[in-house]
Amino acid sequence: MEKIFELRPKKDLLDPTFEGYKLSLDALPVYKHEVPVAVEHLKPSDEQLSYSHVKTFGLHNHLIEDPWSDEIAFFISKDLQIFKINLHSLASQNPEFTSVWQIPQRSERRDGWFNASMSFASSELAVVTDGGGVLHIIDTNIRTSTHSHTWEVKLSNTIMGSGEPFKVIHSILNAEEGSQLETLSVLVLKVESIDQVESQIALSTFGCSEKETPFINCLEWIEYEHKDGNLSFKQLKRLAIPHGLDYASILSPGKSICLIAREPFGIIFDSTRNVAAPLPSPQIDEDEAENKVAYTWAETPEEVTLWVNFDKQTSKHDLVVKIESQTLKIVHKNQTYLDGELAHAISVDTSTWTLSDGKLEIILSKNNQSLNWSHLVLNDLRGRKVLDAETAAEYETVLNTTKDTQPGNGGRPPIFSSEQLEECDDDMMDETYIFRFDGETNQFTHKAILSGQLLFFTESAPGLAPAFCLRHDVDGLIWQPMGDELEQPWGCLHTAALQALGYIQASKEQRKFTVAPPDMTYAALCDAFTHVYIYRQPNCSSTGVEMVHRPTGRKVGNIARQQVLNIDSSEECLGAMATNTFLLILTSSSLFAIRVNSD
Repeated sequence: MEKIFELRPKKDLLDPTFEGYKLSLDALPVYKHEVPVAVEHLKPSDEQLSYSHVKTFGLHNHLIEDPWSDEIAFFISKDLQIFKINLHSLASQNPEFTSVWQIPQRSERRDGWFNASMSFASSELAVVTDGGGVLHIIDTNIRTSTHSHTWEVKLSNTIMGSGEPFKVIHSILNAEEGSQLETLSVLVLKVESIDQVESQIALSTFGCSEKETPFINCLEWIEYEHKDGNLSFKQLKRLAIPHGLDYASILSPGKSICLIAREPFGIIFDSTRNVAAPLPSPQIDEDEAENKVAYTWAETPEEVTLWVNFDKQTSKHDLVVKIESQTLKIVHKNQTYLDGELAHAISVDTSTWTLSDGKLEIILSKNNQSLNWSHLVLNDLRGRKVLDAETAAEYETVLNTTKDTQPGNGGRPPIFSSEQLEECDDDMMDETYIFRFDGETNQFTHKAILSGQLLFFTESAPGLAPAFCLRHDVDGLIWQPMGDELEQPWGCLHTAALQALGYIQASKEQRKFTVAPPDMTYAALCDAFTHVYIYRQPNCSSTGVEMVHRPTGRKVGNIARQQVLNIDSSEECLGAMATNTFLLILTSSSLFAIRVNSD
């Protein structure tokens, strides 16, 4: 069971006397620059119609922040060039846009791909994807506004050979204590059809079905070993999140992750171990095997057929059937039902399985048709060999009759069945939670219900997970997930407060991005088109304008102010980023730099 913890605000960061923002008509310097190449902006294809697809495309921020350098920012153009922006040059007539790397283009047509994305794992390492299923790990050297080193590819590959489009969420490089070995951890997000997800347990374990969740979010946690300048694949873990993912990050030193989502969800695949519950260890002898038959099977010279009976309501999403040349595995929900070595080798390509009215039928094509099988699975005595399908059906009828007449229920139907529930009786969990997931145990160790709506998330100091902002009453509170190095119970630290931001954001129906700088002196809400709203906090210095309290004539230095700007562009806002000095707005062809504070 997860340990329940609370998100406790620090009272000294709250301001119960806050009276509101004063509208300021002060003009802010706005610098408009044309970008060298139009910004990439892919939209969902005709098949990508789920809410998860729309959210992944619509809220993608095309401006990429570098936690290791506050002098630069990046964007990716439509021809897949990565451009570096020198922030110090934006107040001049000659801004510096430098192409630092060209993402290899594998196809002219990119229908169904996600927008290209990038994350910085360290001061000299970046993780990039073209949005179409290929992950690139890049040696960037030191990234500053003055250094112009050539980026070099260290590794390029598809994740576990899937080739499905994905988005890079977060990455971090951690050093192993007492060794020169480093581990690169990467989080990527996929939105996959329920029939395409590779899983070691049945997806119905987490409430997945073709009707309710035809597409599900898959969060993949990939690790690479970095030693002597070389990278090698270490492991992959996959979590299924049917009802959407709001936030995910890797916690330092890379042994766990933090995520915000709705239940139910959980791990469905681990490349280093099986996540399904193993077969019960007690073995049965030949005398007991007659009364504990789990499956029937028959053979012909060409093939072997296996039958297993489940509840009639069982669907294909309740089962995982893995057929390999020498092994067979069946998982029902999250419990292994059959797993072992086959008597002889089979042809995987021509072997199939079907499910009808709860009866699973598996047809295995023999490689050597001259061999007769004395058993199906090595050391498994729960199988009964029969002559054909008709004999198997008769045998199953006898077994079911025996079960129904056994003492315990007297052959009576169950008192209650979940099938009797009406739709109004369904108790769906609408609450959103924050979790810590331990990668060593594959268990969720900590859990807290979110006290308010998730407003936005923002980059933190190098090596830390991104912080997130939650609504608390009318305010927006910044929370920093703790790393695992701290010798105290895990949780999230309250680090700052943005006054009345929760109330303000709720009123902005056209809002696309909310951003705040590292010093949290202001927050900016950017509409999809034209409007930008800036809310200066009470601790934000005035920009050279003295405020006067009219009744008393008293000069007021620090006051919370609101400023509204109209961006000179009809194009959609594709990215937003806040620094302590500038607010950056990116459209398809232009970059706007708004000087909010003095240097």
